[in-house]
Amino acid sequence: MVQFSSDGPSFESGVSSSSLPSQKSGGKGGKGDNVANGGKSSQSKDSHSSDHRVDQKLPENIKCLIDCEAVDILQGIQERMVMLSRDSTIKMPISFDKGLQYAKSSTKYTDLHSIRRILDPLAKCGLTDSEICVIGNVCPETIDEVFALLPSLKDKRNIDRQVLKDSLSQLAKFRQSM
Repeated sequence: MVQFSSDGPSFESGVSSSSLPSQKSGGKGGKGDNVANGGKSSQSKDSHSSDHRVDQKLPENIKCLIDCEAVDILQGIQERMVMLSRDSTIKMPISFDKGLQYAKSSTKYTDLHSIRRILDPLAKCGLTDSEICVIGNVCPETIDEVFALLPSLKDKRNIDRQVLKDSLSQLAKFRQSM
């Protein structure tokens, strides 16, 4: 994960020891442990559904981006770097070019502003920025696929399925052929 601040970019692995699976004493942490306790989970369904939130481990000052937004931002940085490249003390890391290449190869849209207009109504339906970005990046074709990708949506009662369906339909029209 890369965070930009006034101090410059900072890089984090995004993996903490608390996010790694814990092992029970004497168990290996695999599927076999479920057999020992009868296959029952000690968690309630409510706490289980919150485990599926896309943004649960992201710091609050993070803004999720759709791939085409990342391309737009990175290309803007790259263009400004051309002017700064005269200064030999400023060097772009190789990871910048790799990140830009990845974003370009994985984006499914070229018209950022149209895609944002299509996705913005989803925020009014109660979807978070992270959930909207998943929809924009993965390009699900049906509402069932959206709910499979984002189990946290099942708990949200104010989702207008017609708005979601319309957004998916409009996104399909803008999708680049892969």
